[in-house]
Amino acid sequence: MKYFFSFREINYGSIVIESDHQPDTSEVVDAIMSGNAFIKDTEYEDVTFDKAERTKPKPEPSYER
Repeated sequence: MKYFFSFREINYGSIVIESDHQPDTSEVVDAIMSGNAFIKDTEYEDVTFDKAERTKPKPEPSYER
């Protein structure tokens, strides 16, 4: 069986940006999206079961020749 879930992820982290001015929100988001953030913790909220789907059994390999 395959079981499908959906969830929302919330990350808590920090970032240090070197700049000659105080970065605005868009510059901070760009720096985070570039992979410069340190993610301290991740939480998953609203984990919800969506559906189950029966899977086909894998065929047994034939050893006969």
